[in-house]
Amino acid sequence: TDKERGEYDLMWKAAYSAPHRFAEKFNCRFLVILDEFQNITRFVYPDKDYQTAPIETLAGSFHYHSESKIAPMLVTGSYAGWLLRVIHQYLEAGRLRPTHFSPYLTEEEGLQAVYKYAELYQEPITNETALQINKLCMADPFFISCVIESDYEGRELTSREGVINTVNYELFDKRAEMFLTWGEYIEKTLQRINGEQQSKQMLLHLNKYAARYWTTQELKDELHLNLDVSEIKRILIILSEVDVIERGTSDIQFKGLEDGTLNLILRHRFQEEIKGFMPNFPKEFDQQIEELKAENSSLRGKLNYYAGILAEHLLATAFRSKKRFALTDFFQNVFEAKVFAEQKLLPRIDGTRLNMVLVKERVKIQRDDGKNMEIDIVAQSSCGREVLVEVRKRQKKMDLNVVEDFQEKVAVYQKQFPEAIILPAFLSLGGFIQKADQFCETHGIATATEIKHYL
Repeated sequence: TDKERGEYDLMWKAAYSAPHRFAEKFNCRFLVILDEFQNITRFVYPDKDYQTAPIETLAGSFHYHSESKIAPMLVTGSYAGWLLRVIHQYLEAGRLRPTHFSPYLTEEEGLQAVYKYAELYQEPITNETALQINKLCMADPFFISCVIESDYEGRELTSREGVINTVNYELFDKRAEMFLTWGEYIEKTLQRINGEQQSKQMLLHLNKYAARYWTTQELKDELHLNLDVSEIKRILIILSEVDVIERGTSDIQFKGLEDGTLNLILRHRFQEEIKGFMPNFPKEFDQQIEELKAENSSLRGKLNYYAGILAEHLLATAFRSKKRFALTDFFQNVFEAKVFAEQKLLPRIDGTRLNMVLVKERVKIQRDDGKNMEIDIVAQSSCGREVLVEVRKRQKKMDLNVVEDFQEKVAVYQKQFPEAIILPAFLSLGGFIQKADQFCETHGIATATEIKHYL
C-alpha cells in the first residue's frame, strides 16, 4: 500500500480526491463539508516528530476540486479572517463564495434556544430562570449550551443563585468548556501580539467601547500609549486578522466586536493587570437580573410577550418546575378521558394534585394504519395520570377539525397505553370557534386560551 511504501503524498491525494472520483464513477453527488478549514495550514506536519514547520500549502490540494460540480465543497471556520486569507491564497478568488452570517440570536431566538437545550439534555429550569439564562448569556447559543451542559458541581438552574454561579463558572473556571474555548482563542491572539500590555490595553478598550470606530491617533491619545501611530496600526491589523476587532472603511479605523461574551473574557483576563482590580462578575450578573425584573415590573409581563412564540415550551417548563399542582390551575373542565367517555352523566372535574415525573415535547405516535401523529406535550404524573396537550399559538380561533384531530390522537394514545389515566387538554391562544368549544365540552377536553401560573 501507499502507507507501507511511505508514499504519503499519494495517500493524501486518494483521500482529498475521493468524493469527486466516487461521484464520477457511481453517477451520484456528494457535498464535501470541511469544518475549521483554516487549521489545515497550521497543524499538519510532514514528519511524525513535528520537528519541521507545518505544511502551510496543504490547503492548495483542494484547488482543482473546489470547483467540482458533482462533489462541491462547503468550508467553515471559527476564525473568519484567517479562513478567508487561506481561501484567497490557496484556492483563488471566486472558487469559493464567502457567505457571512451572524452567530448571534435575537432575544426571542435565544430564549427558544434555552428551552430547546434544556429539553434536549433534560436539565430542569423554570420559566423565570430561562429568562435569566438568556439574559446573562446574551442570547449567545454557544454560551447557552455551555451553561445548560455545564460540569459545574453546584449546577442548579432552577434558582437565581444557581444560574449566576453556573454562568460565572463557565466564563472563568479553567475546567469549564466556555473558558477553555475562549482561552484558546485569546492565547492565539496573545501569541500574535507578543502579550504586550499596551496591546492588551487597546484590545480591552476597543471591545468595551465597541459601538464606534477609533482611529489610531484617537487610541494613542485616549490611552496615553507610548507607541508610534504606525506601531499601533500594525498591532491593530494583527488583532483584526485574528478576528477580535474589526477594521473600518479607512486604513486607520478600528472597532471592537459587539460581542458581550468576548468583553467579559477580556475583562477577566486583562482588567486586573491593566487597571489593578478584578471585576465582580457575580454582583454584575445579579444586577442584570434585577434590571430584568424592573424592566417588566414582574417577569410575567415578559413571558406573556413570548407566549405567542414559545407557548409549548413555557407550558412544558411550568409543568416540570412546579412541585405539585392540579391541571385545573392551567385549564378549565378537566376530566379523565376514559371516565368521561364511559359515563352518560358529566363526571366530576379531576382536581388531583399532580407530581410530574416526566414531561416530553413533540411525542410521536402511530395509528394502526401506519399514519404518524404528534402530541405537543405528554406529561406523566407519579399517580398514573398522563396529561396530553395540543398547543396552538396563533391568534386565530381554533377550527372544529383541528380539535377533532386532537381527539383522535387522544384515542390512539389511550389504545396504546390502556392503563394510563389520560387528561386531555387543548391550549389555543386565539380561542375557539363555537363548534370547537362545544366539541371540547362534550368530549371532556380541557381548554385554555392563556398560560396561567408561569412562575
